Amino acid sequence: MSAATEYCDREIAKCQDMIRGWPESEWRFNRLIIGWKRIKQQLKNSETINNAEDLA
Repeated sequence: MSAATEYCDREIAKCQDMIRGWPESEWRFNRLIIGWKRIKQQLKNSETINNAEDLA
């Protein structure tokens, strides 16, 4: 796993922890979590493309 995906995982965990502290703002943190998950997926997709190009 790359450092960037690990960073995304940490940020997602932080948002989940903040939901416990500020439940009234859960919708805001959920939007952030969705964004971090989207970035993580984009990183995985680009890794796959880069690996395929290296094999070609």
